[in-house]
Amino acid sequence: MALCFWSLCFASEVRILGLFKDKVMIEIDGQTHTLEVGKESSGIRLISADSKGCVLEINGKEQEYTMGSHISIRFRPAEKPIVRIAQDNAGMYRTTGSINGVTVNFIIDTGASYVTMNVNQAKSLGIDYQSKPVQVETAGGRAKAFLITLDQISIGDIRVFDVPAVVVDGSSPKEVLLGMSFLKRLEISDNHQLMELKQKY
Repeated sequence: MALCFWSLCFASEVRILGLFKDKVMIEIDGQTHTLEVGKESSGIRLISADSKGCVLEINGKEQEYTMGSHISIRFRPAEKPIVRIAQDNAGMYRTTGSINGVTVNFIIDTGASYVTMNVNQAKSLGIDYQSKPVQVETAGGRAKAFLITLDQISIGDIRVFDVPAVVVDGSSPKEVLLGMSFLKRLEISDNHQLMELKQKY
């Protein structure tokens, strides 16, 4: 008898309602869905179908079903993306990722409230940054800056959308600082000169 803890997986009831050439009508937890070959709904992908039966891919496994088949599925939740970054000789955590699809070199900075860049970096990313001026504290004192929202920041398979950031007027910081406006949306662990970033959801 299989046991399933709700923290580890979740179940759905599926029934085959109709079979057609390259198409199937299924009921998932009382809701009717029509799937075409290669399409996916609620974690179920249709591999092939005709009037006699269909092949569905569920949890990475393909199996054949016929009209009226009743399936109780225990889905495995998708693994959350993890990125590991080793500390460099200067004691910094540097990594490469992207902002709005453009490759960027980052320094992980848990002491920075926002993702922070200078005006030249913002220009190279094609960011229109001058609409919301603010004052920020930097290592050199108070400085003029601009508050912006970045559509997307990616590191490895981790993707975070609508990230608040600041553009500092001047040439500092030299590298884009990946601050807490991004990091607070991840699970962070720092152990033995290795930082692990994990997507929360």
